[in-house]
Amino acid sequence: MKPIDNNMDIKPPGLDLNQAAAQANRMQEKPGSNQVQSPNVSNVDGDSVTLTRTAEEILRLEENLANIPDIDNIRVSAIKDSIARGDYQIDTVKIVDSLINIEKGNR
Repeated sequence: MKPIDNNMDIKPPGLDLNQAAAQANRMQEKPGSNQVQSPNVSNVDGDSVTLTRTAEEILRLEENLANIPDIDNIRVSAIKDSIARGDYQIDTVKIVDSLINIEKGNR
């Protein structure tokens, strides 16, 4: 059996990420100006970031999701009240069907 060589041959990329980003930004600049043409650019100390429309939409969705509470307190209260009154009904068929679907991968 041939011994395994644990040495990895890792070669550095031609441009590091900062150089590649700077090159991309230079390509977008207007001649004779330091302004980038894209309206989605934020400059901080000479650095800039350009977001695609999809990335902006994802950020908006993440912000909206962050504002949704993890627990629906109104529903929790309604279930607690129903349990306290003794009229909370457990649908065992629905629970079993859901468990079977999870096991089958049908979620």
